[in-house]
Amino acid sequence: MISKYIKELIPDNSRIIIPDFGAFMIQDTPNGKVISFNDFLKFNDSVLLNRIITSEKVDAAKGKEAIKAYVANIEAAFKAGESFAVEGVGYLTKDSQNNIHFEQDENAKAKGKPKKAAQPKTEAPAAEPAKTEAPAAPKTAQPAPAPTTTAAPKPATPSQPAAEKKPQPAPAQRTTISNTNYSNNKMEIKTKNNKTLTTVIIIVAALIIIGILIWMAIDFNWFGRFKTAKEAPAPIEVVDTTPAADTLAVDTVAVVEEPQPVVVSEPVDPNSMHYHLIAGSFQVESNAVRFQEDMRSRGYDANIVTRRYSTYHYVSIKMFETYAEAVAEWRNMVGENPNLWILVK
Repeated sequence: MISKYIKELIPDNSRIIIPDFGAFMIQDTPNGKVISFNDFLKFNDSVLLNRIITSEKVDAAKGKEAIKAYVANIEAAFKAGESFAVEGVGYLTKDSQNNIHFEQDENAKAKGKPKKAAQPKTEAPAAEPAKTEAPAAPKTAQPAPAPTTTAAPKPATPSQPAAEKKPQPAPAQRTTISNTNYSNNKMEIKTKNNKTLTTVIIIVAALIIIGILIWMAIDFNWFGRFKTAKEAPAPIEVVDTTPAADTLAVDTVAVVEEPQPVVVSEPVDPNSMHYHLIAGSFQVESNAVRFQEDMRSRGYDANIVTRRYSTYHYVSIKMFETYAEAVAEWRNMVGENPNLWILVK
């Protein structure tokens, strides 16, 4: 059923996101709609969820369960080494490197073309044969309805209601009413979902900010810095450095400390600890994805790394097993990119 909803949403949307899986990207071209697949867009924009809720008349929880079951079916097909068919849209496959590929169904591409130019062509020929065949109708086709009109009143009255029901004007009115009710219900559900989402987002954002402030205060030892700042400075002792007459002068060499990187760590298992060289951090996932692709085009093995209790997406260009290796590479690259820092995860 979800494949059917995806197919129905294609004409009116530029993208259809399957939460926690990926997104179908739709582009209008002179040859029809070109559909591609992006496995980086996984957040829930509620387009598919709202269609499931309004079509099947279920709540949001059951709609999310239906999407999870649909994603599980896709993953099961991938594990079996088979492609998954999205009916009327195309086929999804996964290669040995866990990259998802999409092949568009040509029927979906043809259905995406505008149909306004095709309708007059089909209706015009239908009207012309009716005019030309009108004189021949009395010879062959006209006698057939005549006996039905004469025989209908004599044997049984039900034949007349059956003939009267053929035009059926009432169903057209019912469909328009149902469509208006459907749109009203859809708008009410969207407004309710928007209100609940805004309240949840505000609460979660406040908790995240408080958690970040507490973590930064502990990690960077802000309380210790404030305490040491209030303490009175120690008196400066003046020492006579004039060498005695019977002592030998000794040359002193100044020790230059090497620069140290900024290191941010979170509690992890020491056996699975890695040191990531971070080149950029973004709150918007799509910006992190574009920066990752830019780094990969420059030859870096860039990956997106996340942290607990943080909404940022960090782009790691290199990963090391030891701290010494990470610091050595940081010193080699910090001249080109001063914003580099190390994340221990």
